[in-house]
Amino acid sequence: MSAVSGPPLSSHPAAIPRRALWLLAAAVAVIGAGQAIQVSVIPALIAATGLDAGTLGLLVALGVAPFLVGAPLWGRVSDRLGRRPVLMIGLAGASAGHAVFAAAADLLARSMIDHDTAIAVMVVSRLMFGLAGSAIYPVGQAWAADLAGPDRRLAAAGALAAGLSAGRLGGPALALGLLLVGPVAPLWGLAGIGAAAAVTVAVGLGGAAAAAGQASHAANAGPTPPSPVRVRGFTARRIRLAPFVVAGIGSFAMGLMQFIFGLHAMARLDMAADTASRLVAITMAVAAVAMLVVQTRLLPRLSGRPAATATAWRVALVLMPASIAIGWWGAGWWAFLASAVLTGSAMAVIVAALFAKITADPRNRGARAGLLNSAQTGGYALGSAIGGLYPAGEMLPFGVALLALVVAMFTGWRGLFGRPPVPATPHPAAP
Repeated sequence: MSAVSGPPLSSHPAAIPRRALWLLAAAVAVIGAGQAIQVSVIPALIAATGLDAGTLGLLVALGVAPFLVGAPLWGRVSDRLGRRPVLMIGLAGASAGHAVFAAAADLLARSMIDHDTAIAVMVVSRLMFGLAGSAIYPVGQAWAADLAGPDRRLAAAGALAAGLSAGRLGGPALALGLLLVGPVAPLWGLAGIGAAAAVTVAVGLGGAAAAAGQASHAANAGPTPPSPVRVRGFTARRIRLAPFVVAGIGSFAMGLMQFIFGLHAMARLDMAADTASRLVAITMAVAAVAMLVVQTRLLPRLSGRPAATATAWRVALVLMPASIAIGWWGAGWWAFLASAVLTGSAMAVIVAALFAKITADPRNRGARAGLLNSAQTGGYALGSAIGGLYPAGEMLPFGVALLALVVAMFTGWRGLFGRPPVPATPHPAAP
């Protein structure tokens, strides 16, 4: 077995039921549902609680800020203790954080607590969510790679990302239904699905699936991997940083758009707050379907096909700034829909391809997945914070997003999926 091949294949796809991978995807769907529900209820929550867009943007950012440190740390812990217990801790803690936030919003909407007390409780709840929730996706990603084996990482990334898309699809549907109960009801629903996800891991992902999540022990105890390869025209340092730069910028743009979609619809289409919330929920549901198609139909077909993967990668890089420009234009509901679909589809390709690339070596797979997750959530947090500036003028958030995506396009165009890597040429020995 080579230094980078990981545990024997017999411990991966042949022995692990496909059901385990999809149960794992279902468990991490709570992250996608949380994103969708939170952005869907922003206009209604502002109307019910009196909180302004800037405050909500900072609260969203506060909840994801701990991911910057927590994701790689939890990933490293899972490399040593196994994926299952760490994932259960993350899911249970995130559910508790959502419940505390919902309670504070509900009490504020009913005028049972004052504004300052509600904000203080919300700050604590968002920190609770961030500290625990930062474990969910990186550990899930690493576990998916453990289950799939070395030759199907792109397909595994697609399967896990499909769980996020299913959450993004189910989240708006849940929000639409629970908004009929009240503006805070969707937040209570989010806490409930988090608890259900923890039960799913506890009951459905034991045995052989849990054993596969322990495989990193053997990989970390193995020999040191060979020296990194050199790609023509790019230094090793640039190659190492490029995946995280592109992931962070893409997530920044996606987080910004998700946060301001409802506000932009109210401004451009002259919509009431509740109508804008429904438009955002429907738009994100359709975008989630598009992402699900990409993740379950396209990504498995790209596995083992580097030329096709490079083409899909470059198309996705171009689609990101184009989708933001369409959303900024916002001439009608269809422009909002097209922007969300193109953004989601492009990010589905970008994130899966980056994950497959950085997890080629099974050593510290959880830690590396955590670093990628940190880049994504850090970008998402910054996007939410910048989105809170929308009332000051739409040009600021949209312009910053477009500029950042152009940088990402040039960073990732050839540095990640360009020419095939070649071994570094050693200097000839001196005579």
